[in-house]
Amino acid sequence: MFFINLSYKEFINPRFFALTLSSYNKFFGILSSTEHNIFPSVNQSAYVRHTISKIKSDIHINEQKQFDSSFTIITDAVSIDEESLLVIEIEKSLKHLRYQNDHWDNAIHGYRETEIVTWKDPRNLNIMQRLSSRVFTDKSSTNPMQRVHILDLLNNGYVKPHIDSVRFCGNIIAGLSLLSDSVMRLANENVPDVYTVYALLPRRSLYIMKDHVRYKYTHEILNNGAPSIFNDMHIVRQRRISIVMRNEPSTEIEK
Repeated sequence: MFFINLSYKEFINPRFFALTLSSYNKFFGILSSTEHNIFPSVNQSAYVRHTISKIKSDIHINEQKQFDSSFTIITDAVSIDEESLLVIEIEKSLKHLRYQNDHWDNAIHGYRETEIVTWKDPRNLNIMQRLSSRVFTDKSSTNPMQRVHILDLLNNGYVKPHIDSVRFCGNIIAGLSLLSDSVMRLANENVPDVYTVYALLPRRSLYIMKDHVRYKYTHEILNNGAPSIFNDMHIVRQRRISIVMRNEPSTEIEK
């Protein structure tokens, strides 16, 4: 079993970070001779693992195509300095909140959460505007929400499988992962035992789920007790902060 535990000191070293991502490619069987094959253009297969039944029918192939067209991971979405700026402001919003083990819909354990409507640091405002312009393209069915959801998970915290209610957001959900790598598991709600997808979310990466994946797949953040996912590589998750962006719910509720 190969363990990865990426501390903050290791991540502030750009050379180490590049080498770490190169090792990801090696373990996923992706041959790459230079780092620019990963930065900024990401080979999605290095971060997304499809698990389907042994019989690969046309239905399974079509399902994978639908998934790949509506789920994206962007690595290195923010720089190390930008991550620090965001975390500093987020910490100020969270400092009076306690970690909880119960959530109103029982979906999250070991967490703190808040919302930010206006970023006080203009540098953070610029960062979030840049990310928002990448997330909410002309394929956004409604306007982006002004507020963002901040979720702070302890190292042993986790998010259970769920689909965000259509009453609260539209066809796009995106999350920026800060402080730690993590693994997201997604499953088709109609046939979860047949079609499951594991997504590696590297620290400072941005995932975007829309349309088919947003409405038809449950998603969860695995805890450290979950089985190894990517071949022999086990991702040891530390405390994780995510900034979740959504667009407004549609006036015509669809699912």
